[in-house]
Amino acid sequence: MKITVYGGTNNTAYTPEEKTSSEKLGKYLAQRGAEILTGACRGFPEYVGRAALQHGAKVIGYSPAIDEKDHVENFQFPLDAVTHMEYKKIEGASQADNFFNRSLDMTKYSDICIAIGGSWGTYTELLFSFWYKKTIILIKGFNGAADAFHETYKFFDARDINPAVHHGSTIFVVNSVDEAIDKLEQLTK
Repeated sequence: MKITVYGGTNNTAYTPEEKTSSEKLGKYLAQRGAEILTGACRGFPEYVGRAALQHGAKVIGYSPAIDEKDHVENFQFPLDAVTHMEYKKIEGASQADNFFNRSLDMTKYSDICIAIGGSWGTYTELLFSFWYKKTIILIKGFNGAADAFHETYKFFDARDINPAVHHGSTIFVVNSVDEAIDKLEQLTK
């Protein structure tokens, strides 16, 4: 099972509860034998990835950088939360193209996508996940894209007669990492 974790990277500080919740999710995914995909960035994906590594998981990072030096120096992203890195930057492409390429690959290869908090990048990844008909778990309460995406989905679901909207992803909304773990247990039986 390949599980992608999307999440916030641009908080100025993460609360102890946010870190502990992320680490709990990483440990759980490792114990379930999941292969974890992340954007190889700071914040929630970093905390999940690092905890998963400590419990023996394979964590693949999809970086928008061209190489390790670019990843660390220009993006200021960590290296210690992944076992393997995929670099997606195309020389001469725009920053938006590089982030989109990274996010598209991460999404295409995942079975289940989980969002914790997040900003524009996470929101975009959730849109990709929706159109690729992925199973999505939105963990609300982290004040980010996961909450906003749920509201956007409810808005369009109530108004849009386009069958693609109603036959897209299966979206589960939970209020905590514990509820996300319970949902993963149900989905992976």
